[in-house]
Amino acid sequence: MKETPHAKFWITNGIMFFIYKPISFLDYPTAKKIVEERLKFQLETQYPILCDTQGIKNSAKSARDYLANEGSALTKAVAIVDNRHIANVMLRFYLMKNKPLVPSKICDTQEDALSFLNTYL
Repeated sequence: MKETPHAKFWITNGIMFFIYKPISFLDYPTAKKIVEERLKFQLETQYPILCDTQGIKNSAKSARDYLANEGSALTKAVAIVDNRHIANVMLRFYLMKNKPLVPSKICDTQEDALSFLNTYL
């Protein structure tokens, strides 16, 4: 397991779990740093990723755009776990507008996310 100021992440059964710590406002420089830390941890290996975004309270458009594009590096698929209603609405808009480069799905639970991601192992 790796822990940084912004997230915790680890790999279990071929799936990378990526859990955001509380972030009141995710800006572009922070998003870039987070992706750099993840890529370094992955050692050039591509994984399906369970990304729990419930720690993020708000974010800049530039950060969201970066995560949708460059943030997809070394990912096979991404399941975003967030059961907050307003976040769910915003994430659906985000996926529709930003068109992530890999298969992506919004899930209310880790179980739903794992079901989706298991098809990409």
